[in-house]
Amino acid sequence: MHLGPILVNGKVKAGKNISIHINTSIVAGGPDNGAPVLEDGIVIGVGAVVLGPIKIAKNIAIGANAVVNKTFLEENIAIAGVPAKKISDNGRVAWSKNQKK
Repeated sequence: MHLGPILVNGKVKAGKNISIHINTSIVAGGPDNGAPVLEDGIVIGVGAVVLGPIKIAKNIAIGANAVVNKTFLEENIAIAGVPAKKISDNGRVAWSKNQKK
């Protein structure tokens, strides 16, 4: 287990079974100071930032140091980069299988 800071704005709506790694920020932003909506089963990698009035669909894996500032509605994909974009059709489900090996 690694210990480190996680920043989550009080306005964030989060589903079940979300994995959040260290040094991540999930914060409000934009003109209306809206906060992210995170559906079930999301994995958020080390150092990622999720910001603004966006929605992240079920079982998405967010890569380390990604900056997610737009909505992703396709389930079970992997996103990464600055700004984040889809990089794979293998999201949380594939990540979970790899963790069990």
